[in-house]
Formats: sequence, C-alpha cells, structure tokens
Amino acid sequence: MQIADTSFLYALFSKSDAFHGKARRAAAAADSILVPSEIYSETVSLIYYRVGFAAAKSAGAWMRAQKRLQVASSSRSVLDGVWGIFRAARGRLSYPDAVVLAWCRERRATPLAFDQAILRRVKRS
Repeated sequence: MQIADTSFLYALFSKSDAFHGKARRAAAAADSILVPSEIYSETVSLIYYRVGFAAAKSAGAWMRAQKRLQVASSSRSVLDGVWGIFRAARGRLSYPDAVVLAWCRERRATPLAFDQAILRRVKRS
C-alpha cells in the first residue's frame, strides 16, 4: 500500500504537470493506494481553483470509483500522529504533508509524492 499526497494526485490529473507521466506510471504500478480524506479534499479543491468545477468533479468521481484507491478518514491515533509530526517540524512541513507522513507511519507504507518535504522526511526515517 502507498499513501497518496496532493503533489502526486494533482500530477496524475494535470497533463501539463512536470510529473504527469511519472504519476501515471506510479499509479498503474501501485497495488493499492490510500488517499487520506484531508488529501482528497485538498486535491479536489486545488483542481477546482486551478481548472474549475467540472474538472474537480471529474477528478473526485474518478478517485471514488477506483477499486485500488481507497479514500479514508483519519482515526484519532492518526490525528494525534499528524499533530505530533506537524509540531515537531516547526514550520518546515505543512499540515497536509504531516497527514501523509502519519498515515505512512500508521500503515508502514510509502508515500506517493513529489513533494520534497515529504520525501526528505521519509528518507530520514
């Protein structure tokens, strides 16, 4: 299982994104992908603001329809982990990035991300 970040999901939907091809290959190769509900919300909102409602609705519906992709809400233990990661980063990590890292820790999973802040943190672990 891999945990999706907005950087990965946006690249998956945006043909003009520098990581679009890489995102498509990673999505095709993944056995299963978990999308934290916070990341789902952030991705749909980002697409809405950059491209419009129709594209956001289409992306959201596509994610919800995928059998290998699960949108999941954070449990109390994940939220506690997010808060701990966010606080410990002291402004060097966004809250959504902390969400991805907490889910990775909880599920012993790797992130699907192009965000360097997430990738640097994973390498340290």
